[in-house]
Order: sequence, then C-alpha cells, then structure tokens
Amino acid sequence: PRAEARAALRPTRRAAAMGVVTRAQLIAGGLHQSTVRRRVANGTLHRLLPGVYSTEPADYRRRCDAVLLWKPDAVLSHDTAAWWWGLLDDEPASVHATVPPTGTAGGPSWVRVHRRLLTDVRLLGETPLVSPEHAILDLATTLSRPDFQLVIDRASSPKIQWRALAALCDEAGGKAGMRVLREELRRACPGTLSEAERLLARTLSARSFRMEINGRVGPYYGDLVCRRARVIVEVDGREFHSAGAVFTNDRKRQNALVLDGWLVLRYSVATVPATPDAVADEIMAVVRRRRSLTRGRHRPGASSST
Repeated sequence: PRAEARAALRPTRRAAAMGVVTRAQLIAGGLHQSTVRRRVANGTLHRLLPGVYSTEPADYRRRCDAVLLWKPDAVLSHDTAAWWWGLLDDEPASVHATVPPTGTAGGPSWVRVHRRLLTDVRLLGETPLVSPEHAILDLATTLSRPDFQLVIDRASSPKIQWRALAALCDEAGGKAGMRVLREELRRACPGTLSEAERLLARTLSARSFRMEINGRVGPYYGDLVCRRARVIVEVDGREFHSAGAVFTNDRKRQNALVLDGWLVLRYSVATVPATPDAVADEIMAVVRRRRSLTRGRHRPGASSST
C-alpha cells in the first residue's frame, strides 16, 4: 500500500540526516566500493551493520537508525521503544527491534531482533515503534520486577492509555510477561511525587490496602488520603525542617485540616524507606480503627454524642 511505502521511506530520510547510510546509497552518491572500504579503514566511515555505515561515531539514536536500514521491515520494540516513548530514563544496553515471523534474527551483540506479528505500529516523528502500551508489555519480560514497577508507576496518563493496556492484556492471552503485567497493573501507584511516597503506596497496595494518591482536601493536597476515615498521610522531606517559611505554612495547613476533623499522620522521607512495613502497619491500624468508629456512629440507634 502507498501509505506503508511512504512510512518505510521515513527512517531512511531521518537516518541520512543523522549521517547513517547504506552501501547502496554511498555508491549511488558516486563512491566506489574500494573507496568505502578505504574510508572504513581510516576511520572516516564507521561500519555499524552489514551494508550500513555512519559518517559520525554511533550514538544510540544512530544505532537505532542503522537497525531500521539494515532490516527495513523492522519496528523498534521492547526497551528501545520504551526509551523512545520516554518510559525509560537511561539508554538501553541493546537496540531491540521486532521483525515479522518470517524475518531473520541474528546480528552483533548490541542488537536484539525479535520475531512476531505486530498489529499496532506507531510513528514517533519518522521512527517506527510499537505502541507505548505494547512497549510496557515487552518490558515485563526484560526488566527486573522493581524496575518494571517503577515504569508502571511513573507512566503518565497522557502517554499511556490504560484502557488500551487493559485491552492488550485480554488480547495477548498467555504471552510472556502477561502475568507480571496483570499483577503490577493491580498494584500500580501512579501519581506519587517522591520515591518514598511511591514505596509507601506500593507497600500498602501489595497488602490490597489502597489510599488515594495526591488527593485534594479543600485547598490542600495529601500524599495519601482516606476520605472515609478522614486520614491524611504525609511523607515529609528535609525542607520541612530547614526552610522557615515552608515549615510555618505547613503548620497552618495541618492546623486547618485537624480543625476540620482530619487526622494527619506524618513520616519522614528517611523513615519510610528504612521501615516501610512498620509504617504501613501503623497506617492500616489507624485507618481501620477510624473507619470502624465511622460505622459505629452511623448504625441505627447509635448515640450522636461524641
């Protein structure tokens, strides 16, 4: 189809702009094969893959372009697609690409070629990638569980369509990584603002005990909120002990919440990572106790006195 043909040309134009070219392009530009070999030998041309060269030392993006020129039917996938979509901060050690089931794998150590049928391919600029949702599914097979949890929790809703991810779970069936993905979707804690908050929310979630993350209470926000128990959990950093204005405003905020009937539990950013289970135990005990008191006040015939 014409659309597919046009899409296939895009990586070629981008690669050329990055100085990544094929042997056929070099020869079409007037170079003789012996000249290509001589430039590779003297370091003015860098051989990246069979029949693919770079006029500059190869960074990760150039390696990606080289793979797409080497295998024109390839789509960047797994860790590589996740990095392009901004789901991973660090460049992966390898370039991951997926080709149709009839394609061939192999290649140097820095390339990992996967074979499977892809039905959802996107273009980011001129770079063909699996969808962000499919990249997350792939990461479930390549990352450690803690690293995968971090990806799930940091994935922002504009970038990841959670309904599409859930639909992918239904479609993929017994695909590798599906069990891990399903578990982590149930336990996901997106929206936390610090690693200590994320760790605490994850510890509670692992016990099937959820609290609202960054919940709004009047003009304020709480790190973790249970509206039914009227409990707010705050994980405080060093600024609350060092910056005078922040310390003062925080005390005004806490007083306003307490006067409005909220219980505010505070833990330091050092305490949570050191004893996450003990902190979670205390929070759960307090929230459950206050929930039970709320049920007692609303039972028929219960006294209205406090």
